[in-house]
Amino acid sequence: MRVFRHRIEEGVLIGLSRLLRVLPRRLSLAIGESLGGLVHRIGIRVAVAEENLSLAFPDLPIAEINQLSRGCYRHFGALLAEFARLPLLHKETVHELVDFEHLKIMDEALQRGKGGVVVSGHLGNWELMGSAAAVLGYPVTYVVTGQENERVERLMDQLRQSTGIHIIKRRDALKEVIKALKGNKLVAILSDQDAGEAGAFVPFFGRPASTPRGAAVFCLRTGASMIFVESYRQGLGRLKVIFESIPLDDLPEDREEAIQEVVRRYTSRLEQAVRRHPEQWFWMHRRWKTRPRS
Repeated sequence: MRVFRHRIEEGVLIGLSRLLRVLPRRLSLAIGESLGGLVHRIGIRVAVAEENLSLAFPDLPIAEINQLSRGCYRHFGALLAEFARLPLLHKETVHELVDFEHLKIMDEALQRGKGGVVVSGHLGNWELMGSAAAVLGYPVTYVVTGQENERVERLMDQLRQSTGIHIIKRRDALKEVIKALKGNKLVAILSDQDAGEAGAFVPFFGRPASTPRGAAVFCLRTGASMIFVESYRQGLGRLKVIFESIPLDDLPEDREEAIQEVVRRYTSRLEQAVRRHPEQWFWMHRRWKTRPRS
């Protein structure tokens, strides 16, 4: 039964992806928004999203929480449409879709010769953001989590690889990320989901949140540059992408304290970005699921 379900899911996604690539971009994204709105009306994880929004913005009235929630689902529907269209991305047309700011920060990291860890979160469109950089010739590597449905996982990886992105599975990250950084690559790691008891607890919207430590560990171990990147959609038009260096100076001498401080720095940058565009962050995830030990 499980194998049959996985095949059905794969078939549906393949068919939908092909349709969204054939249609004009704005129509594809509009369809994606509508599908996201439908999922919201059905109620899939809406309670989780609205609980998280209420925790992050306790002063907002429920009507605004509901509005943000609907906007979030519509945004992620459009994101999935853009994801399906990644194979259509080309160097000659990428600037029609993506507006880069401070791209030179990645150039400077590569000039140092130690690679860079590009840290971000599920904000804006991280898939289009990384793919756009890859088609421009930047050596982009993604660290990705495996999916329950391996057929869907393979399809997702193929879409990413169509733009020149190299894939590292999270289970292989320790060895492969260090290898990539030594090869002067740019390794992108999303670091905004609950990391369980192994995570570093740092403030996120005023609450301690278990946060992945990997980006900090790899930078401190290899001397790679740390780059924070924010993306946000400007309507159904272009994606704005802003790069920022995360300073790695003035850190505590103790290694664990240094890791904690670096995690705090990039989580703080992410919170600022989410506050600017709350409807474009993944509120459906239980971000504060793991609590610190008392």
